[in-house]
Amino acid sequence: MLTGDNGQLFGWSQATWNLLDQAGILLGVALPTLTLLLGVLAWIKRDRLRAWLRRNRFPAVGGLVREDARWTAILFTVSRKEVPTWVMQRTRPSWVGFIGSQSQAEPVQALEHVAAEAGIRVVGTRLVRDPDDPAEAVAAARELLAALSASGVTNVAVDVTGGKVPMSLGAFMAAEEAKVDSIYVSVEYRNGAPQSETASIRRVSGNPGAMAATNTARA
Repeated sequence: MLTGDNGQLFGWSQATWNLLDQAGILLGVALPTLTLLLGVLAWIKRDRLRAWLRRNRFPAVGGLVREDARWTAILFTVSRKEVPTWVMQRTRPSWVGFIGSQSQAEPVQALEHVAAEAGIRVVGTRLVRDPDDPAEAVAAARELLAALSASGVTNVAVDVTGGKVPMSLGAFMAAEEAKVDSIYVSVEYRNGAPQSETASIRRVSGNPGAMAATNTARA
């Protein structure tokens, strides 16, 4: 039997049942109040909540980029000048920016001249002290993306082909934060030189509208 000698369920005392009853009443009052408070907080912080819900959704990952894909601005991580030069010639952006290491200042300067000769504006150049620290690349890319945004530029891609891996990772993270396309160039090398006829622009993450119709297109 479920009742005890005192006639109460489970043999619990009347005082215990009264306490549970009061706790149930208190919970019934507190739960709607808490729900209301959370709803108000969610409304106040709705922009941050929306950003949290949408973060790192990667709307399109991988695949070749269409031959006619164009960006108003492209930021490059740089180790050599040949690949960024090819990308600028193919996509013809209006703006570019460069992120390199202090030990690779020469190719960055060469790319600035290439851009100037092509009539492309340089939003800025950032040379990181430690290319093995992705935080420096994140900060550099954020600064350049902010400068482009301040100039009203919205159609932006970040090319993470060049530089050391931590630098590319940092630039990619900044691109994801800013919700802009991230791309890289696949190219074959012969005798240490990139072969432009083998090059193709591929997506890391970004706008699916720039994706090639098939995976057989070549740059």
